[in-house]
Amino acid sequence: MSEVDLLPNIKRLPTQLANQIAAGEVIERPASVIKELIENALDAQASRVDIELVNGGMEGITVSDDGHGIHAKELSLAISRHATSKIDSVEDLLNLHSLGFRGEALASICSVSEWEIISRPQAQEQAAKITYLMPDKIMDINHAQGTRISIKQLFCNTPARRKFLRAERTEYRHCEDVIKRMALARFDVAFYLKHNDRQTLKLQAVSDDTGRSRRVAQICGENFIKQSIVIDYPHSSMRLWGWLSQPEYSRQSTDLQYFYINGRIIRDRVINHAIRLAYQHLLPPGRHAAYVLHLEIDPAVVDVNVHPTKYEARFRESRIIHDFISRSIRDAIHQTSPDTYKFNQQNVHNGVYINQGTQTHQHKSIAEQQAFYQQTTQSKFGDILTIVDDCFALTQQQQRLFLIDLKAAAAKWVSTQLFTGLKTKQIKSLPLLIPQRLTLTKQQAANFSRHNAELTRLGFELSLTEDESLLVRKVPSLTQCYESTSLIMNLLMLSPVTNISAENLNAVLFDLIPDYTMLDLNIMLTAIESSNQQSTDEFAACWREITTADLGNWLGE
Repeated sequence: MSEVDLLPNIKRLPTQLANQIAAGEVIERPASVIKELIENALDAQASRVDIELVNGGMEGITVSDDGHGIHAKELSLAISRHATSKIDSVEDLLNLHSLGFRGEALASICSVSEWEIISRPQAQEQAAKITYLMPDKIMDINHAQGTRISIKQLFCNTPARRKFLRAERTEYRHCEDVIKRMALARFDVAFYLKHNDRQTLKLQAVSDDTGRSRRVAQICGENFIKQSIVIDYPHSSMRLWGWLSQPEYSRQSTDLQYFYINGRIIRDRVINHAIRLAYQHLLPPGRHAAYVLHLEIDPAVVDVNVHPTKYEARFRESRIIHDFISRSIRDAIHQTSPDTYKFNQQNVHNGVYINQGTQTHQHKSIAEQQAFYQQTTQSKFGDILTIVDDCFALTQQQQRLFLIDLKAAAAKWVSTQLFTGLKTKQIKSLPLLIPQRLTLTKQQAANFSRHNAELTRLGFELSLTEDESLLVRKVPSLTQCYESTSLIMNLLMLSPVTNISAENLNAVLFDLIPDYTMLDLNIMLTAIESSNQQSTDEFAACWREITTADLGNWLGE
């Protein structure tokens, strides 16, 4: 017998086996079944969804809705692979408005369970019923409008999969989490959950801001809603809205993090990184923000079917999405809690700074509590203890204390470095992922024509649009610690007969409060000390040494 004869023959898999293989991608546990069935109910325009579980969903799952229902003649087709009512053409794939269209979920679920489907559209007088015992026979039955799908003995014919399920309590917790996530996606739909004949969750449909906040409080807790920031940022074809935890409210785990794109639950690395970046210097190590955020975006620029579970997404312009999310969250936090990290007399005890915003009452070290200010210089200024009044750095080197005017030092540092780079032709520009549009006064528009060439040499890229608004595409990388809109508007208030110099740029920057998290304080403080040692007065007004008595008098002790 030749080696060719020993090769296995290529053959088409039986339908049941193909469905069971597909189920391995889509159905991981009872919670996966619930997610798929609820998504179908929501796509059917249901206003109420009832879920009943037995033994954590392992023995029984029933999902009932009052949606459009399935026509009797289509019930058999509904449980076959690649059958869906959600798309008709390739164009529909590129502009998806439903929660899923792979056409595998129901067929996969039915291939690994004992199932029953009852459904009645509004146009039908009687409901139709189909079961796993007689999948080709449609039976008439009395039932309200909508669909009721019962799944029993999940993985009954694939015991290898069933043995990987966890304890009843664990599986129920996963099911409940999915339902809560879906409930935070659709406030206009009521959700009711029963487990072993006991009502465990009751969420009524709501349509106003008060009702939505009440549902968030039911799911995430009253403490979260009391210490959250309401955010609603529209931009171009995007909108980010929802609830953000204030920096002083953080958690040890990521259990209260809910993100949605066009109403769909999403777990995406680009989005997660954008949110972490926004909170980067506001939370201590090991702590996590809590949020319920919705991103509304043109469906044509996002692909949400890159994975069978439909939890992942792929963006056409991921950098723009990333920057929009991160900047919107940062702006919301700054506008709502500008004084989050201001110095407070009650926070200083025996030389140790106690950050009251970390939800801990233990006296920890500065390094543990002040991750943001955990920067050690090699100069005589030593360690930064805290930032005072958003302007001053209080530092300590052994028994010596120094007070540094960071706002003045940052303005001097940035203006000096920028004009030094202008001379050496080493200025670097930072492109904005989302160009900013500014509305100018007549005086500013006139000044722009006078100063545009100078601003271009300094690293700005600005242009006037047809409607005479100003479009900002690039800013100098050295000025990224300043809010670009305010910086440019202030620069355009300079007299048209005055050249932009290091001195008047320094004056403009001094009127702005920088984002110290974007400054390398080590380099800047080293420069301050270096200039002092060289007996120059470049940074002379930016710092002074103080005593413990000075500090006590300043704090009013």
